[in-house]
Amino acid sequence: MANKRIFNLADNEVQQWKGFNLDGKVFNFHHLNACKHTFSHPKRNESYTLYFTFSHHVFTRGISAVENIEQAKIYPYPPDERVFDRTRFELSKYLPEIIATMPDQFCYHGGYSRYCSCKISQEDGTVTYYQVVYRVWKCRGKMRFHVESAYPLQEGLGKVKKVNFWVICHNLLKGKKLPLPAK
Repeated sequence: MANKRIFNLADNEVQQWKGFNLDGKVFNFHHLNACKHTFSHPKRNESYTLYFTFSHHVFTRGISAVENIEQAKIYPYPPDERVFDRTRFELSKYLPEIIATMPDQFCYHGGYSRYCSCKISQEDGTVTYYQVVYRVWKCRGKMRFHVESAYPLQEGLGKVKKVNFWVICHNLLKGKKLPLPAK
């Protein structure tokens, strides 16, 4: 669960996740602390300060009805208990870099009014299609990006509609409608 709030945000998204002890090893989530980044538009005289938070879905996975999971492997977040997932955890370490370079990321519609970015080159040179699903909104003057989930795709990306990151930011800043997926 959360330790403390880093920013004065109007929503209740967790801003700091507590570490998780599994089999005598402590997994820390400092890389998933709430953060803010300011991006300057390359052509317009606009800058956007975005506040990012992360869901525990970036380091956990759901539990299927047929699984019998030990309680020790479940991350203790009572509203939504899920199994700690080492693969998702390791991939989540790329999120700070993905977030810091958001204008350079391939952004596309993820459905349900969500946006996604993906494809990372890991240290060993392998390419992983990493679906990073985020929701955006503006509240009390703050532009919010919440990473709802992040997980490796098994089959690659498939056909998606690209969305311009700068259009998302500009529309959010100006209170305009956000880009919608093609019907």
